[in-house]
Amino acid sequence: MKRTIFIILLFMNLNVLFCQNQEVEILEKTKEELIIKKNLINDSIKKIAIRINFLNSKIETETENLIFTETTTRSDAKIRNKAASFGDIIGDISKGQKVKVYDFIDNYWLIEKDSLKGYTSEMYLFENYEMKKLKKKHDKNEITKKYGESIANKILNHRVWIGMTPDMARLSIGNPLKISKSTGTWGVHEQWIYKNKYLYFEKGKLTSWQD
Repeated sequence: MKRTIFIILLFMNLNVLFCQNQEVEILEKTKEELIIKKNLINDSIKKIAIRINFLNSKIETETENLIFTETTTRSDAKIRNKAASFGDIIGDISKGQKVKVYDFIDNYWLIEKDSLKGYTSEMYLFENYEMKKLKKKHDKNEITKKYGESIANKILNHRVWIGMTPDMARLSIGNPLKISKSTGTWGVHEQWIYKNKYLYFEKGKLTSWQD
């Protein structure tokens, strides 16, 4: 009798263990399927976010500036909407691609590839002679030597002030999106249009600005 009860209990325990193992397998499989779906959804969200950032950036960075030079990417490059590591990623460019180069600010190049325009870190690009010359103009020692320590500090802190020249403005806050010119008896008047700023020059000096 005892043996029979023991066998029955053993069978029941084995059956419970079998059912538990089976349930674990089902749950593990379901978990894997959900992880795959989650990754697909996350990938889709990232692609949508990049597309939104790209469309917004394209509107904000349309410019009439001439191409400064051209170069190629030394590795896969991340393109951002700002010249900073916290800028939103608006796209990618693979290694060995030719890109148009417009400007340099805070160790980032403003580039364009197939209508994708934004900023990429200097480490992603091969630098030609023209690019090295422009980088040298942004060097602190070069700016100090040319304009003196007081103005150099303003430029390096990206400030705007009355009396600054167009060259100082380019070094301080970069190239404008657009320049509108008008000529009269007073001379040449220029309106420099940035994303969130307007500069007004007369006879090569900044006379006013709007944020």
